[in-house]
Amino acid sequence: MTQVFEFAMRASSEIENSARPVSLQRPGIEGAIAAPDSVSRWTDPLVTIAIPTFNRAAWLQDCVRLALSQSYPRFEVLVSDNASTDETALVLNQFKDERLRLVRQPKNIGATPNWNACVAQARGDYIVFVPDDDRIAPWLLERCISLIRREPEVPIVMALGEARIVASGRILPPQASRNLRTGIWDGVDVLDEYLQRRIMVQGCTTIIRTERLRAWGGFPAGWPFASDLARHLPLLLEGKAGFINESCGSYSLHDATQTSRLALESHLEDLKKLVDLITVTAEHRIGNERRRHQLQLRARHFLARETIGIITSYRKRGTRLRELLPMLRQWGRDLVALQAQDTFTVMRLACWLLIPAPIIGGLRRLKRKLTSKA
Repeated sequence: MTQVFEFAMRASSEIENSARPVSLQRPGIEGAIAAPDSVSRWTDPLVTIAIPTFNRAAWLQDCVRLALSQSYPRFEVLVSDNASTDETALVLNQFKDERLRLVRQPKNIGATPNWNACVAQARGDYIVFVPDDDRIAPWLLERCISLIRREPEVPIVMALGEARIVASGRILPPQASRNLRTGIWDGVDVLDEYLQRRIMVQGCTTIIRTERLRAWGGFPAGWPFASDLARHLPLLLEGKAGFINESCGSYSLHDATQTSRLALESHLEDLKKLVDLITVTAEHRIGNERRRHQLQLRARHFLARETIGIITSYRKRGTRLRELLPMLRQWGRDLVALQAQDTFTVMRLACWLLIPAPIIGGLRRLKRKLTSKA
């Protein structure tokens, strides 16, 4: 699964080989799930923190520790182990906490089915997915539930999230919104900010109503890059949404992610499907014609910007120009849509395409050398 596109595109040139996990130094808190009281489950709900994992024992320990450190008391941590063959079981056995629940798959069922296994097993009214290499801040659930108490029927709450480049240790802080403060908003307003890249949210900082996810049948198959976004973003077009204008989690960028191993064509096809989904959903959900047209135009510009970002990232990694030319021809019309809106982005792509491959390779080697000395 992937998180949001923006951080991956900004940081792609800095991702280097690394097996070391990222550790957020946050204090833990002890205790069990609070017993239900007279408060409605919608205003003080149980939340499931779902952690799908496979063969990442070194990453998993810190992920679970931080998940258990939530300041909001009514939650469970559900780990779905996709038949790991490393020391995952030993790591999980170190935690003696009744809030932690383990589901082990008898064989590897694939990434998306493992996520859907979490959906099936979740006990919470809301669910947030935290991949084993990501981290959430101790205040994430507290911030989200404070908004749900104000608007009990809200189906989704999104918070800002940072990105961490594992190899260099660099942190890319999220861009905060200048237009939306923390609160309950029309979901279209939140989506509009997202499509214009005015906010940086992560999958691990987004909680959604579990029953809505189950009604959809979980996460869709055939989306290797954007299965989570295919569920999150359309929800923003269904009415109210919570937005937290504060960093509440961290997405790790490294060469061992599923996204980093995808072919260029798979990246671009998933991106196109996502924008088509937003466009079609807007057609049915937004009654105001002017507002609907504006959002659909934003989606086209988003597609063009992200396409350029993805192609540029592959070029920076050393992909030869002749391998990129078919993609440029196929996506040329979408890229033209951006030219008047963001000339700088178009020119940046052109510059990288014109740099000879040997020079790009030399720049990568120099960067690795400088990074290792730092």
